[in-house]
Amino acid sequence: MEVLKFSFDEINVMSRLIATRAKEHSFTHIIGIARGGLFPSTIISYKLDLPLITCSVSSYNGDKKNELHVNHDLKITQFNQDSKLLLVDDICDTGETMKWLSNKLTSGGIKHKKACIFTKPKHTKYLDHYGSVVPEDKWIVFPWE
Repeated sequence: MEVLKFSFDEINVMSRLIATRAKEHSFTHIIGIARGGLFPSTIISYKLDLPLITCSVSSYNGDKKNELHVNHDLKITQFNQDSKLLLVDDICDTGETMKWLSNKLTSGGIKHKKACIFTKPKHTKYLDHYGSVVPEDKWIVFPWE
Protein backbone atom coordinates (compact mmCIF):
# COMPACT_ATOMS: atom_id res chain seq x y z
CA MET A 1 0.00 0.00 0.00
CA GLU A 2 1.36 3.42 -0.95
CA VAL A 3 2.08 5.79 1.92
CA LEU A 4 1.30 9.52 1.91
CA LYS A 5 3.14 11.78 4.34
CA PHE A 6 1.94 15.18 5.50
CA SER A 7 3.69 17.93 7.44
CA PHE A 8 2.56 19.81 10.55
CA ASP A 9 2.12 22.87 8.32
CA GLU A 10 -0.28 21.00 6.01
CA ILE A 11 -2.29 19.72 9.00
CA ASN A 12 -2.35 23.26 10.43
CA VAL A 13 -3.71 24.73 7.18
CA MET A 14 -6.42 22.07 6.83
CA SER A 15 -7.41 22.43 10.51
CA ARG A 16 -7.75 26.20 10.12
CA LEU A 17 -9.85 25.76 6.98
CA ILE A 18 -12.20 23.44 8.85
CA ALA A 19 -12.39 25.97 11.69
CA THR A 20 -13.27 28.75 9.23
CA ARG A 21 -16.07 26.62 7.72
CA ALA A 22 -17.28 25.52 11.16
CA LYS A 23 -17.50 29.07 12.53
CA GLU A 24 -21.00 29.59 11.10
CA HIS A 25 -22.43 26.67 13.14
CA SER A 26 -22.03 28.31 16.59
CA PHE A 27 -20.50 25.27 18.26
CA THR A 28 -20.17 25.27 22.04
CA HIS A 29 -17.42 22.62 22.36
CA ILE A 30 -14.77 20.88 20.30
CA ILE A 31 -14.38 17.14 20.92
CA GLY A 32 -10.90 15.86 20.11
CA ILE A 33 -10.64 12.15 19.43
CA ALA A 34 -7.36 10.77 20.76
CA ARG A 35 -4.81 10.16 19.57
CA GLY A 36 -4.64 11.58 16.06
CA GLY A 37 -7.54 14.00 16.42
CA LEU A 38 -5.90 15.91 19.26
CA PHE A 39 -3.59 17.97 17.05
CA PRO A 40 -6.28 19.27 14.68
CA SER A 41 -8.87 19.65 17.46
CA THR A 42 -6.47 21.81 19.47
CA ILE A 43 -5.91 24.09 16.47
CA ILE A 44 -9.65 24.30 15.78
CA SER A 45 -10.38 24.94 19.47
CA TYR A 46 -7.94 27.88 19.55
CA LYS A 47 -9.18 29.27 16.24
CA LEU A 48 -12.84 29.18 17.37
CA ASP A 49 -12.00 30.08 21.01
CA LEU A 50 -14.01 27.10 22.29
CA PRO A 51 -13.37 24.58 25.07
CA LEU A 52 -11.68 21.34 24.02
CA ILE A 53 -12.86 18.06 25.53
CA THR A 54 -11.07 14.81 24.72
CA CYS A 55 -12.04 11.20 24.42
CA SER A 56 -10.14 8.18 23.19
CA VAL A 57 -11.78 5.69 20.86
CA SER A 58 -9.84 3.66 18.33
CA SER A 59 -10.35 0.93 15.78
CA TYR A 60 -6.64 0.64 14.95
CA ASN A 61 -3.52 -0.48 16.79
CA GLY A 62 -0.72 1.12 14.78
CA ASP A 63 -1.56 0.23 11.17
CA LYS A 64 -3.50 -2.92 12.13
CA LYS A 65 -7.31 -2.90 12.16
CA ASN A 66 -8.72 -3.84 15.59
CA GLU A 67 -12.09 -4.11 17.23
CA LEU A 68 -13.34 -0.75 18.47
CA HIS A 69 -11.67 0.08 21.78
CA VAL A 70 -12.82 2.85 24.14
CA ASN A 71 -9.88 4.06 26.25
CA HIS A 72 -11.51 7.23 27.62
CA ASP A 73 -15.23 7.63 27.09
CA LEU A 74 -17.08 10.87 26.42
CA LYS A 75 -19.55 11.63 29.21
CA ILE A 76 -22.63 13.04 27.52
CA THR A 77 -24.10 14.09 30.88
CA GLN A 78 -21.71 17.06 30.84
CA PHE A 79 -23.68 18.56 27.95
CA ASN A 80 -27.20 19.97 27.78
CA GLN A 81 -29.75 20.53 25.03
CA ASP A 82 -28.11 23.85 24.12
CA SER A 83 -24.75 22.18 23.51
CA LYS A 84 -23.53 21.87 19.94
CA LEU A 85 -20.39 19.79 19.49
CA LEU A 86 -17.84 19.45 16.71
CA LEU A 87 -16.22 15.99 16.74
CA VAL A 88 -12.70 16.13 15.30
CA ASP A 89 -10.43 13.28 14.23
CA ASP A 90 -7.40 12.97 11.98
CA ILE A 91 -8.91 10.55 9.45
CA CYS A 92 -12.17 8.81 8.67
CA ASP A 93 -10.81 5.54 7.33
CA THR A 94 -13.29 2.81 8.28
CA GLY A 95 -15.65 5.35 9.86
CA GLU A 96 -16.22 3.15 12.92
CA THR A 97 -14.80 5.58 15.49
CA MET A 98 -16.80 8.56 14.26
CA LYS A 99 -19.98 6.51 13.84
CA TRP A 100 -19.73 5.11 17.37
CA LEU A 101 -19.34 8.58 18.91
CA SER A 102 -21.99 10.13 16.70
CA ASN A 103 -24.49 7.38 17.58
CA LYS A 104 -23.75 7.85 21.29
CA LEU A 105 -24.41 11.61 21.05
CA THR A 106 -27.51 11.16 18.89
CA SER A 107 -29.01 8.69 21.37
CA GLY A 108 -28.30 11.22 24.14
CA GLY A 109 -30.02 14.01 22.20
CA ILE A 110 -26.80 16.04 21.82
CA LYS A 111 -26.45 18.12 18.62
CA HIS A 112 -23.16 17.61 16.83
CA LYS A 113 -21.27 17.68 13.54
CA LYS A 114 -18.35 15.57 12.36
CA ALA A 115 -14.99 16.72 10.98
CA CYS A 116 -11.79 14.97 9.90
CA ILE A 117 -8.60 16.27 8.34
CA PHE A 118 -8.63 13.38 5.86
CA THR A 119 -11.34 11.06 4.68
CA LYS A 120 -11.70 8.19 2.29
CA PRO A 121 -14.14 8.83 -0.60
CA LYS A 122 -16.87 6.62 0.88
CA HIS A 123 -17.26 8.97 3.90
CA THR A 124 -17.51 12.37 2.18
CA LYS A 125 -21.31 12.48 2.51
CA TYR A 126 -21.18 11.23 6.12
CA LEU A 127 -18.81 13.94 7.38
CA ASP A 128 -19.90 17.56 7.73
CA HIS A 129 -16.38 18.98 7.30
CA TYR A 130 -13.12 17.54 6.00
CA GLY A 131 -9.81 18.84 4.71
CA SER A 132 -8.90 16.41 1.95
CA VAL A 133 -10.06 13.15 0.35
CA VAL A 134 -7.48 10.39 0.01
CA PRO A 135 -7.83 7.28 -2.18
CA GLU A 136 -8.82 3.99 -0.54
CA ASP A 137 -5.47 2.40 -1.43
CA LYS A 138 -3.35 5.04 0.37
CA TRP A 139 -2.10 4.93 3.95
CA ILE A 140 -1.57 8.29 5.71
CA VAL A 141 1.49 8.83 7.89
CA PHE A 142 1.01 11.84 10.14
CA PRO A 143 3.91 13.99 11.32
CA TRP A 144 3.32 13.02 14.96
CA GLU A 145 3.68 9.29 14.23
